[in-house]
Amino acid sequence: MTAFISFILILGVLVALHEFGHFIVATSNGVQVDEFGFGYPPRLCKLFTWRGTLFTLNALPFGGFVRMAEDNPEVPGSLANKRRLVRAAVYAAGPLMNVLLAGILFSITYMAGSLEPYEGPGAGVYSVSVRSPAESAGIVAGDNITSINGQQITDPNQVSEIVNANLGQPITLTLARNGEELAPISLVPRESPPEGEGAMGVAIDLPLHNVTYSVWEAIPLGFRATYLTVRNLFTTIAAAFRKEVSFEVTGPIGMYRMTEQISKTGVIRLVEFAGYLSVNFAFVNLLPLPALDGGRLLFVFLEWVRRGRKIPPEKEGLVHTLGFVALIALMAVITVSDYIRYFR
Repeated sequence: MTAFISFILILGVLVALHEFGHFIVATSNGVQVDEFGFGYPPRLCKLFTWRGTLFTLNALPFGGFVRMAEDNPEVPGSLANKRRLVRAAVYAAGPLMNVLLAGILFSITYMAGSLEPYEGPGAGVYSVSVRSPAESAGIVAGDNITSINGQQITDPNQVSEIVNANLGQPITLTLARNGEELAPISLVPRESPPEGEGAMGVAIDLPLHNVTYSVWEAIPLGFRATYLTVRNLFTTIAAAFRKEVSFEVTGPIGMYRMTEQISKTGVIRLVEFAGYLSVNFAFVNLLPLPALDGGRLLFVFLEWVRRGRKIPPEKEGLVHTLGFVALIALMAVITVSDYIRYFR
């Protein structure tokens, strides 16, 4: 499976299931959904009609959409006519579907084999920095370094000692990936690496190995991993605001580069990566920004604060339209930033 196909499949599944969450809760509460699109327009063809909803196949394979009357209360079956609780449930259903999906994906990885540290010889690679010597040499997260320049690694600290003694000089590493030893590779550790990165551009700790669990063990572990991912996300954002870590936002190019790297480690790690992306996708959509689910939930909350007095539909629609334009502009800026980061 190529990196591009993996990227399209992951993004498509995340967005399509997100929209399915909106669809199933909306239709269950009597909201008329006019169209459920797989991919984004232009439309390629009509697939079928089910319960008054037209299902379509569209040209851009990056997810999907649900088209329903959200802001106009005069349209029969409009979401705008429903109670606050129903509207809130419809808007929250998409992100919650992504959280549920993450729990399922993490559970699958525990059943198939989860990478876990253990006490033993070697050193595990936990992350690889972009455009680092390690990335250029083909090292990926999940690899184990077993020897450097013919010297067996018995402790992770040895890696730093040997590398620091050979800055600016070629070194030869032997790696193990998924339990199999790879052909030796060579790289040159940087003498002046970027701030926060090491000479090779890897995070090293205890060696890693695959541990499998039964389905009854894997399901609670998978949803615990989802909870920890959400918690770590908030912890990282808080640390970024305290300027303890750098604040980085990535877009489609960055996601593709990460998919490209992780696809080299096998399908299971790719499934695990999809789980992390699903949690992040849910979080982004719950931000209280216009045009996002969180922004629409904010208007429902404001209606509750105003004791049932709604914001005029035309004003709310205008806010979401302007917000959508702003989000597209922001995505363009992030895409340019990703291009500079990864290709220049």
